[in-house]
Amino acid sequence: MKVILVNPAFYDGDAFRNRFEDYVDWIRGGNLYVAPFEPPLGLAYLTAAIKRLGHEVILLDMQGLMMDSAELARRLSAEQPDVVGVAAMTPTLPAALRVVDIAAEMIPDATLVLGGVHPTLDPQGVLAHPNVDYVIRGEGEKPFAHLLDILAGNRNDRAQIHGLCYREKNGFHIAPKAEPVENLDDLPPADYDAFPVDLYVEHNRVLRSTRGISMIVSRGCPYTCTFCAVQQTMGRTWRTKSPDKVVDDIIRLRDEHGVEGVWFKDSIFNLRPKWTERFCQQMMQRKVGVEWQALTRINLLDEDELEMMKAAGLTQIDLGIESGSPRSLLRLKKKITVEDIKEKVALAKKHVRVFGFFMIGIPGETEDDVRQTFELAKALNLDRWSWSIYSPLPGSELYDELVAEGRIKPYALDHERVHFTEAYDGICAISPDRLKQLYAEINDYFSHRQRAA
Repeated sequence: MKVILVNPAFYDGDAFRNRFEDYVDWIRGGNLYVAPFEPPLGLAYLTAAIKRLGHEVILLDMQGLMMDSAELARRLSAEQPDVVGVAAMTPTLPAALRVVDIAAEMIPDATLVLGGVHPTLDPQGVLAHPNVDYVIRGEGEKPFAHLLDILAGNRNDRAQIHGLCYREKNGFHIAPKAEPVENLDDLPPADYDAFPVDLYVEHNRVLRSTRGISMIVSRGCPYTCTFCAVQQTMGRTWRTKSPDKVVDDIIRLRDEHGVEGVWFKDSIFNLRPKWTERFCQQMMQRKVGVEWQALTRINLLDEDELEMMKAAGLTQIDLGIESGSPRSLLRLKKKITVEDIKEKVALAKKHVRVFGFFMIGIPGETEDDVRQTFELAKALNLDRWSWSIYSPLPGSELYDELVAEGRIKPYALDHERVHFTEAYDGICAISPDRLKQLYAEINDYFSHRQRAA
């Protein structure tokens, strides 16, 4: 079968270019949210898995290509696929549904499928959109493959397939989430050739002076941060590709695309010390010569391990600090204190660059809480900073609390404001306009500080 997978853009066409130019100083300072530009690695894994089954697959990365709706319509009309699969997060749901509507108009006989975080959490709400034929819940490789078999007439057991949801005459068939892929080595490597990888590499070269690209090598998270919904989509069990396979993938990117650096975007990179040790040994023994950055938690920083990772090419560690307010850290269930943050950041800075993620507008926050976070970020003297405004994400504990408190209605979000740079009304004790003003002041401060460094 012929399949087109679509990565909808946060912003349509020229809107991204304009936003990038307007906020380029913030972006150079480290802000990852005002103009998101990350490769569609989830779809790249799905592309590889479907291709391995013998299907023809095209990945239309609207973000990477800065493709507008008119160009999408032309491509769909020209390709005439049998199936169109669209990825959707909560902030990109309106864009994903626009893709579905365009596909329904241009190729009315095609089967239209939505998957990703938001459809996993609200399958019935997504299926209520008349042009959506199927929703995939959870990790998509298995249920999407089964759906293609059904559409090809090779099986007729769709009601028994975990992760496959659809409309019925008298309502909806909402299946349990797909079983997680237990051994990630069973999946083929993500298909970087399916999207415009060189555009992402060039983007990183301009911003960070390194020809780099992102990687994701694990799924799941055992921690319970209340603002995050990853457990609802990928479970609490942390699974990762074997170190040897990961190094294979890095070498492939180096040799085929001239990559000089990789950024591991996994929620936690070094959860298992033996895995990390084997990875570092392989990077050194095989003389990979590619620098790398990784995201981890404050409580997982260890000096001996940092020294080992640095010897293997680590140049920057990214930390989810989130807040400098003890009250907010408790609300987020970060299980760290301000003193822990200060101690571990100082430890990391002895060895590598340190990048910090921060969030303001957390439920219940006052301006004093924001001030504490701002002051902590200044005192830590980090190398780069990324700031977001708290957004209520379905599937997270905080989202459920806000629903219970009557602050938001379930699955009735203003998606244009669930964007990590917009202030959602009624969440904290600060008005949306004032919160946006504080957000701008903080970003301006750190972008100026970055330029002066």
